[in-house]
Amino acid sequence: MSDLCVRIRVAREHYALSVDQVLEVAEPGEMAPVPGSPTEIIGVRNLRGQIVPVICLATLLGLPPEAPKRIVVAELGARRAALAVESVLDVEALPDSSESNNSPYVAGAALVDGTLVGMLDLDAILSPVGSRQVGS
Repeated sequence: MSDLCVRIRVAREHYALSVDQVLEVAEPGEMAPVPGSPTEIIGVRNLRGQIVPVICLATLLGLPPEAPKRIVVAELGARRAALAVESVLDVEALPDSSESNNSPYVAGAALVDGTLVGMLDLDAILSPVGSRQVGS
């Protein structure tokens, strides 16, 4: 596993994912709604012939949602989803977690140049997706 992380901004807060879990960054594009899906799943998107659910990270984290400007396609095992974010900031090595948190979606947090960066727990984030296709 790489020490590099993809640093993102969600509702003006900073978070990070391991670069090993990120497949690509893309424009939000057209999303189709999925009736009956959890509120954090804002739709599905066709990415080169594969349908992936789009999860609004702001909603999932209990933050005020904004229109996504980017999606980060992440994968863990058999689960894949696009995470709607405000922006992608950087790819960088982050220090070890030194701050505690109360979110089930954040594995830890560290101060980076005076900014608190939460390390996202992709397993917890992808739990509504499961190993099935959303909308199928």
